[in-house]
Amino acid sequence: MELSRSRRPPAQRGAILIYTLIALLLIFLGALFALRSGVTDTTLTDRFSERQKNTQASDLALQWIVSQIGTTAVNAPLEISAQGKAWFLDISAADAQPPTAAYWSTCMSGSTTSDTCAQATLTTASPSNISQTAWVFVQPTGRTDSQACNTQGLTAVYYDIWVHTLDARQQVTTDTEAVYKLCVR
Repeated sequence: MELSRSRRPPAQRGAILIYTLIALLLIFLGALFALRSGVTDTTLTDRFSERQKNTQASDLALQWIVSQIGTTAVNAPLEISAQGKAWFLDISAADAQPPTAAYWSTCMSGSTTSDTCAQATLTTASPSNISQTAWVFVQPTGRTDSQACNTQGLTAVYYDIWVHTLDARQQVTTDTEAVYKLCVR
């Protein structure tokens, strides 16, 4: 009678364990990459959304300042009729320049004679939807045109309107420039 030898399975030497660990590492890295991509997309979408809201608030601020100009300037240039208004920067056209971040910071914390702006009143049908704040100032451009208001026999005087809009968290800002034409005698 023959003695049977018991057969042992061949030693696997941990090969399956190594393959499993590599597969788990690849799955983990894939999940980490997907999570990072999702967070980045969310952050970009949030900033884009805030910038869009700021642009809409800037449009409201432009409407506000145009109404301020309309009630202030009655057939006279703003250099005469807007004296002392927080939103009017009375400087020579040669000294007029685009505002910098330092300019907005100074005028929002407390207007000076060289850095002045007014906080615009933003109103819509439902004011609770507005979380932005907008700061505005108007400065002369030095440009006039006797033909632009020709049908009324008036002269057009042009002004730069600058709007600086902040989101509620004050992380996203939008700067807008517009040119306003005022017809005066």
